[in-house]
Amino acid sequence: MSYLEGIALGLIQALTEFLPVSSSGHLVLAQAWFGEREVDVLFNVLLHTATMAAVLVYFRREIAELVTGLAGAAGSIPPFAGHERKAIGLIVLCNVPTALIGLVIERYFEEAVSRPAPVGLMLIVTGLVLWAGRGREGQRGVAAMTAVDALLIGVVQGVAVLPGLSRAGLTIVAAIVLGLERSLAARFSLLISIPAIAGATLLQARDADLASLALGPYLAGMTVAGVAGYWAIHFILVLVNRRQFFLFAYYVWPLGLLALLTALW
Repeated sequence: MSYLEGIALGLIQALTEFLPVSSSGHLVLAQAWFGEREVDVLFNVLLHTATMAAVLVYFRREIAELVTGLAGAAGSIPPFAGHERKAIGLIVLCNVPTALIGLVIERYFEEAVSRPAPVGLMLIVTGLVLWAGRGREGQRGVAAMTAVDALLIGVVQGVAVLPGLSRAGLTIVAAIVLGLERSLAARFSLLISIPAIAGATLLQARDADLASLALGPYLAGMTVAGVAGYWAIHFILVLVNRRQFFLFAYYVWPLGLLALLTALW
């Protein structure tokens, strides 16, 4: 792997991981359109680690207050201020259905849906979900969140394992539709991605081959993935607050249609 390739893949991973365009869907289409290529599992693991680090760094203050909240200390950073223990419980609960659904899809359906036609269909569905979330407003904060809210968002996050469905897009819209305020919806979606990304990374790590390590290009890719991921998170939060999140539908719709047309041809 060259430095240029490592940097390019790191950039693509970071942007598609946090923007509502489906990183797994892009991977399937790239392999189909540009030729079959053996997936570098170790590099994928390292890139996922870098993007997870971006979430940890961006939300370092919120995470610190969530942790200290376990000891009973009340925080002051919104949207979890004063409800840190409840927030942690909801984050954990949310990832229970995510893990169960994700494992089932990976074991029984991954090969069937990892093709251009299903990916194209799921990209169109992602666009429809983003469009359906436009203009919606929620007023509920953490204090008003329930276990049912967390479980429903967790189910959506689990289903979003399907290539072409955007985890960020679906979970943020789901939270807003459930009545959560926009800032909470976006931050909750990104924070619950930490255990989700960590779990997926650990599963991939089992098949990683350390002998394939290309230190220089891999470090370059990780650095780009971490930095680009950090700014992608900031960009997403701004778009959600400005009620412009749905605009990504105009990207995933033509991409999904192109995938369907090429699959038919």
